[in-house]
Amino acid sequence: MSTDQPSPVRALLRRCVLATSVVDDLDLELDDEGVRLPGTADLAWDDLARAAGEAPEETARLRVAALLHAHAELHRDDARVVPLAVPVGADRHPAAGWAHRGLLGGALDLGLGVVVPRGRSERLLPLPEVSARATGRPVLPGEADLARLEGFGALVVERLVRDAGGSGDGVLRPVGGCDVPTLLASRTLREHLVAGPDRSPGNLLRAVAVPDRTRGWFDLTRIDPAYVGAAWVATDPAERGLRRPVLVTREEVALAPTNPRLVEEVLAGRQ
Repeated sequence: MSTDQPSPVRALLRRCVLATSVVDDLDLELDDEGVRLPGTADLAWDDLARAAGEAPEETARLRVAALLHAHAELHRDDARVVPLAVPVGADRHPAAGWAHRGLLGGALDLGLGVVVPRGRSERLLPLPEVSARATGRPVLPGEADLARLEGFGALVVERLVRDAGGSGDGVLRPVGGCDVPTLLASRTLREHLVAGPDRSPGNLLRAVAVPDRTRGWFDLTRIDPAYVGAAWVATDPAERGLRRPVLVTREEVALAPTNPRLVEEVLAGRQ
């Protein structure tokens, strides 16, 4: 952090770093220049400030923790980097310092993520630009990354078709380290969701609910409309998906308007 930054910002960032160290048992050191994690390049206070932005302390703590864990993991020889889509405006979306491109529709930003082990599970965190530069990695998805994403989308489609003729229980689940919002960035999966098992060219869009990162429902006739918002609110901010259903087309992923009638019309048109 530069010396001209206001002291309240520095104090907030220090609290965020220390909270992460205590809660997650992360070994690190602080000084006037920034943060040091064993075996990694130093992080300047400016790097943490960019990620946190002007968010409230709880959100800043989430973003700072994600930066620290992603930075540490990316310095490992066996670090896994995969595509990552994060809802626009989400608490876990870094304010800056994560390279990404917006998907058509405006609901998701697509970049790269670092797979970080967490006990028996994993979490996918935005790949910090500062960490990519320090380790010589690209900051944006390349052709191979996008091809891998399409491969994951194709795998989801295969499972849906195998399990129940393409309809199944109407639930999408993570594959290959990619969470459900990220899978919606796959055109292969969007094509299937829109056209369905009959590949009908007349279908233009489908409403999909993804209140958390681990599940998405594309048969909303089985879901109470109030459930999506309630599930999103009840989910830990680090694991939240999209606060409202999204309207998925072959090209776009867009948040449904707050007026629920449009989603109801979409559902009615598919019955």
